[in-house]
Amino acid sequence: QTGAAMEQLRWALTTGVAPVLVTSALASGVRGLGKLVGAAPGQRDVDLAREVGCPPWKLKSMRSQARGWDARGLATALKAVAVADADVKGAAEDAAYSLERAVLAVAAARRS
Repeated sequence: QTGAAMEQLRWALTTGVAPVLVTSALASGVRGLGKLVGAAPGQRDVDLAREVGCPPWKLKSMRSQARGWDARGLATALKAVAVADADVKGAAEDAAYSLERAVLAVAAARRS
């Protein structure tokens, strides 16, 4: 849902959300999915939630989000988010452009 993600990003930036908070949220989401995808199978939800670092009720939505991701795609997405994080902290002049590029890279990493 790349279009919806771009729309939400632009809305957030227009309403004054700090770019560093966007990269923080992206990083947290990608890291959580990475922990979920890499977790040992067959765990109870309580144990899995503890390992992933989320409440047990959130696992259902995270499992849905994890479909279509593999370790390589998650690594690519995390790298894109790390670059955007550096950009919004001063490595680039246009934080909004860096965030848009990161959203597009994360979306592409999921499909590949």
